[in-house]
Amino acid sequence: MATSNNRRSIQRVGLKQIGSNLLQVAVETPATPKVPARSSFAVHSRATNPCKEYISASRRDYYKISLITEGSGTFTLGDRVYKIKAPSLLFINQVEVKTWSPVGPQDGYYCMFTEHLFEMQRNYRDEILHYPLFQIGANAVLKLTEEQSIYLQQIFKQLMREHKDCAAYKQEAIVIYLQLLLLEAKRMGTPASDHQRTLTTAQLLAERFTETLEKQFPIASEQEQVQLKTAGEFAQMLNVHPNHLNATVKRVTGHTTSEHIRQRILLEAKLLLRHTDWHISAIAWCLGFEEPANFTHFFKSQTSHSPHIFRTL
Repeated sequence: MATSNNRRSIQRVGLKQIGSNLLQVAVETPATPKVPARSSFAVHSRATNPCKEYISASRRDYYKISLITEGSGTFTLGDRVYKIKAPSLLFINQVEVKTWSPVGPQDGYYCMFTEHLFEMQRNYRDEILHYPLFQIGANAVLKLTEEQSIYLQQIFKQLMREHKDCAAYKQEAIVIYLQLLLLEAKRMGTPASDHQRTLTTAQLLAERFTETLEKQFPIASEQEQVQLKTAGEFAQMLNVHPNHLNATVKRVTGHTTSEHIRQRILLEAKLLLRHTDWHISAIAWCLGFEEPANFTHFFKSQTSHSPHIFRTL
């Protein structure tokens, strides 16, 4: 996680800036564009376009997949810390704070893409939005065998060839190879017993609840405030009875709706305290607390530290 010396204010990003925001953000170095303006896809070799040490605390409008075939480092996404050793495959979603600290020479590939890549295939776009490895809180790193690494390198090489060429049906080919990459990664990251798993009605409702909760985050500016703060408000939004929603979510996840809400607000509070220099009263307001004192009481009850102390740890 970033220390107080590396805090960055989170900036809102407009949709018109999607192309120019596909950036590699390096600590203490200027941001280097990795994608041409108005592009929806790019793929690079880590040897020729290395991923330097960086902290990215802003909302991103792209997804990223990194294949590391040489080197190691420490990667964080949200509040999860991964010690990376090649060969590994990393998945970075649009919203969670990320950091990368490389160790030694780096090699491999990475690609970045936006939802606009799938404008002509809307079903693919929906698959991306629900892709398990891009979900908030998912295990974002797959440890690979050498055989798996070699196979995925072949897919990345095909993506690079299609991206550089100006052949007919270029975008269609890129989408096909990207779909293959996502499919193979899902196979590698899913136990065999889960391959044929289908969602029950209860699981679908629980998923709708978690998606609705996550859509409120991250808080990208001091003018944003979470709108749904209680189990009753979520139940009303999902058009179900609060008792039914709570019982269903508890049965599927093992935690009540209130526990999920509380833990997600706590996570956002920690991220804002760590990665912004916003006043604590502003953070309290963004997270739906009427008074800063109420936020302080909530945070201390969950962490045993006041927000001020937590920020210095």
